Amino acid sequence: MIILAMAGAAALCVILAAWGVSLVAAGQRVAASAVPEPPKAAKNEVFILDAIADRVGRPFTGAAMELLSPWRAAIRRRIDAAGRPGGITVEGYARRTAGYVVFFLAFALLLALNGHPLYGAVCLIGCLQNEFVMYGKRVARQDEIQRSMPDFLDVLAVTVSAGLSFRLALHRVAESMPGALADEFMVALRQMELGTPRREAFEDLRDRNNSEAVNQFVTALLQAEELGAPLTTAMMDIGNDMRREAAQWAKRKAQRTTPKITGITLGLTLPALMLVVMGAVYYGSGVGAGGGLFGN
Repeated sequence: MIILAMAGAAALCVILAAWGVSLVAAGQRVAASAVPEPPKAAKNEVFILDAIADRVGRPFTGAAMELLSPWRAAIRRRIDAAGRPGGITVEGYARRTAGYVVFFLAFALLLALNGHPLYGAVCLIGCLQNEFVMYGKRVARQDEIQRSMPDFLDVLAVTVSAGLSFRLALHRVAESMPGALADEFMVALRQMELGTPRREAFEDLRDRNNSEAVNQFVTALLQAEELGAPLTTAMMDIGNDMRREAAQWAKRKAQRTTPKITGITLGLTLPALMLVVMGAVYYGSGVGAGGGLFGN
C-alpha cells in the first residue's frame, strides 16, 4: 500500500513538473476568464443623411460660417447642451446645415419643376433637419441630467462625509456613475485643473445646461461656499430638495405626455374609422352595387 502511495505521489510530481515546463515554454499563459476583455472601440455611428450632408456642405462651409457668425455663441451653447454629439463643433454644425439646405433645396426644386410645388414647399422643412436633431438630443440629455441629479448628489455627499476633498470626491463619483451629468462635471473638473477658478467653472456648468436641477445645485453650492456652511450638510439638503423636485418634474412630464399620446392615438385611428364609416355608408346605400341611393 505504501509502495502504491509513493508511486502515485511520484506520478503526480512528474505531471506537475511537465505542466510547469509547458507553462514556461508557452510564456505567461493564464485562463481566458482571468484576463479582462480589451475595451471595445466605440462605434462612431453616423446617420446616413448626416454623412451625405457633411459631404455636400463641405464646399459651402466658409459661406455658412459667415452667415451664422452673429449666432455663433448661441449655436455653441446649443451644441454643449446637446452633449457635443459626435464631437461636432460650430464649424461642423455650419457644414452639416449647409449640406442639408443644398440637398433639400435641390430636391424641392426638382419636385416643383415636376408639377408638385406643394410637396416642394413641404420638403423645404428638411433644411432644418440638423436643428431638429440637435434639439432632440438636447432635450433627451437635459432629461437624463434631471433624473440622475438626486442620486448623484446622495453619493457625492456620502463620499465627502467619508473624508475626501470635494474635488476628489466629485471626480470619484463622476467616474463611478457615468452619464450625461458625470460628463458635465468632468468638464468642470478639467477646467479647474487648467486653472479656472471653481466658481467660474461651476457658472460655466450652469450656463451650458438649461436644467433646473443643475441651476439649483450650482446656486446652492456657491451660496454655501460664500457663507461657510458645511459642504456635506449643504449637499444633503440639496439632494433632498432635488429628490422632491425630481418627483414633481416626473409628474409634470407624465401629465404633458398624456395629451400627446391621446393626440397621436386619435390621429392614427380617426382616419381609419372615418374610412370604415364612409365605406359602410357607400355600400349600404347600394351605389356600389349599381342601385339607387337606398338600394332596391
